[in-house]
Amino acid sequence: MAPANKRRLPRSVVETATRRAREGRTGAGDAREGSVVTTRDENEPGKDSTTTTTTTTTTAAIGSELPRASESVAAVFEYDGPIVIANTAKELDEAMGRIEAIRGDADDGSAAHCGFDMEWRVTFKKGAGESKTSLVQIAAASADLKRKVVVLARIHTAGLTRAFKRWCRDSSRGKTGFNARGDARKLARDHGVEISRVIELNALAAERFPGGCPSAPSWSLARLCEHVLGKTLPKDKTRMSNWEREKLNENQIKYAAMDAWASLMVYRALMRREVVETMGAEPYEYDPLPPAVVETSSDEDESEEDEEACAHSDDDVDDDMVNVLDNKDAKGDLTPQSAKVSGNVELTSEERVVYELHLSGMKPACIAKELGVTEHIRNVVMMPLTRALRKGCAFYYDLLDVPQDMTLWFSDFVYMNSRGPKMGDFTSQFEITPENAQIYLIMMALKFARDQERR
Repeated sequence: MAPANKRRLPRSVVETATRRAREGRTGAGDAREGSVVTTRDENEPGKDSTTTTTTTTTTAAIGSELPRASESVAAVFEYDGPIVIANTAKELDEAMGRIEAIRGDADDGSAAHCGFDMEWRVTFKKGAGESKTSLVQIAAASADLKRKVVVLARIHTAGLTRAFKRWCRDSSRGKTGFNARGDARKLARDHGVEISRVIELNALAAERFPGGCPSAPSWSLARLCEHVLGKTLPKDKTRMSNWEREKLNENQIKYAAMDAWASLMVYRALMRREVVETMGAEPYEYDPLPPAVVETSSDEDESEEDEEACAHSDDDVDDDMVNVLDNKDAKGDLTPQSAKVSGNVELTSEERVVYELHLSGMKPACIAKELGVTEHIRNVVMMPLTRALRKGCAFYYDLLDVPQDMTLWFSDFVYMNSRGPKMGDFTSQFEITPENAQIYLIMMALKFARDQERR
């Protein structure tokens, strides 16, 4: 049922974002093992080196501000330096040597920090659990950018070499990235390697931008590129590709290198901005990491938690409303996300993918189509999205496709009974399956709670 009198994103905006996301789907041939394309290395004139040069693309960034018809598209963010793919232990040690060489040439310590990112195979198979980290991207550059390199460390084949572990534990080396703390936590859980001096771009941006991201409820790496660098960071389905394949294809190589390079460039640009007074703000640098970052948990436990996260009980609605009927006078400034959440909201890879597509203006059916999902949409789309929202993330209720008559009935029920409806109340009113009923109830409870927080 199409809700009436509801504010929606313009059809042209959603269609534009969806079309641009699809334009980035074209495949590419596999790269040669241990190399990409042989080009001239600007770091060592006269010599060839194993590198690749990225090309421009007009693919819209997933999760970035939706384009408006009156706005011109920002320049595309690019990386034109060497990329080293390390498939073996020997190649990884040699690659880490290149990073150290760039640092050694800098007298002022400007090359000490590196861009940091990770990739792993994303699986949406029910009960499969999260795959282990297979790729670690490291970007390094001199202050003038005349010397630079991005290393793609395929640790699932190269292993954890002494040089790589030394870099991870080096407290004089900052590892900067978006959700870098979450990545460090996963690397410790997957491979037992603790990372020192993690620099979280999300927290750093909070010190430089009063009021948060100007164009969306929360930051992403693409939005940081847009607002800090004035460039568009291309994003497409490559993020969800198989990072454990024998040979990475050109799209994967470009995608992985761009994220690490963007992390480094955004960090340098943010450090040049004036600090905003932020009393009690979350620190952006962690050295050493908090103990929680290196806690271990099994994939089986995570899988069970994911599967049970949306299992409905009659207490779910009450939990999501969090006694808002008794606490209408919330104190302090409210953020677009839940006022009960402070700092960053940590999401799993599946939750993050679905949530960013939601923020880009897609409804559940469009998200499923974007992910290539034709069945089990509830498990692949709705459950991860619901988990993200219950953690406190901001959301567009109009995009959740909750029928308006259900929303009105829910609000009336709460005000008349001073409690949320139970499953029996809901299913007796609407002809709907219990599986869909639980999703709708949680979504409506979350909306009601956020509305109360604003009052």
